[in-house]
Amino acid sequence: MSKAKPGALKGAPKGWIQLTAPSGRGQLYVLRDFASRHLAARDLYVWRPDGADEDGPLPVLYMQDGQNLFEARLVPFGVAWEADASLSRLIDAGQVAPTLVVGVACTKDRFAEYAPALLLDQLSSPARQAVLDAWPGAPKSAAYARMLVEEIKPLIDATFPTRPQRETTFIAGSSMGAVVASELLARHPDIFAGAALLSAHFSLLPVTETERLPEGFSKDVAKAVGLFAQRHMPRAGSHRLWLDRGTLSIDRFYPQAHAALVSALLALGYVEGVDLSVRAYGGASHDEGAWRERLDEALAFLLRPRG
Repeated sequence: MSKAKPGALKGAPKGWIQLTAPSGRGQLYVLRDFASRHLAARDLYVWRPDGADEDGPLPVLYMQDGQNLFEARLVPFGVAWEADASLSRLIDAGQVAPTLVVGVACTKDRFAEYAPALLLDQLSSPARQAVLDAWPGAPKSAAYARMLVEEIKPLIDATFPTRPQRETTFIAGSSMGAVVASELLARHPDIFAGAALLSAHFSLLPVTETERLPEGFSKDVAKAVGLFAQRHMPRAGSHRLWLDRGTLSIDRFYPQAHAALVSALLALGYVEGVDLSVRAYGGASHDEGAWRERLDEALAFLLRPRG
């Protein structure tokens, strides 16, 4: 497949289907059942903003749980992130450059694919076993990273006019999608310039809002999160990270682990308000509606021009 040239994209690329963007802004495409050598097939969604034909090659934002980003009818909970509307607002306001969004759909193996092997390696043996016992299948985050970096990114760069450099390539996700996004940044700081982690589920276990974590588990996980960041996250200077949480539902389990991540990042030289933004949203729950409400803020920070 030859590299697409800057300029007009004539209809849907070969193999892709053009959909109607719910916001009425930009162009939305889907590639059904993208086949990977590493993991199960899945759909890929791409959204191009208005004016992309004139803007030339675009920065790219890769987002997890791609089926939840645009069309509410595809979301099990009936509420989408409305990422097309969010980016359109930010672009119109001049807060971010026109950006291509790639939504990587999850599969029935979501928890295994998003399970963070680098972080799990920092846990004590009992805590690690508790996580492995709670989720179906062995962690597949390494295979997920290979799929995204070795297969999906080259496909996107070959199909759409993009700016493929690290400085213009970003990643984002929510819940376990945020956790795997942090691992992707850690594994490939040469590929990604920053990550937005919304309600990052560093408590790791599949708990509900009425349950409690095992005694001492939060402390163990917080220590592991700090070690993960200290040993694997890129040092400050050329990367940017957004971390947030709500205060309701399972987000109430996050403060200790999030604080450990922030402490480790500050020790690596990150500066809040410069290359690190940390937010807690009072009254916000753990769902697509809550993430939609603050997506503008997260992307404005992550994608804002440098300098």
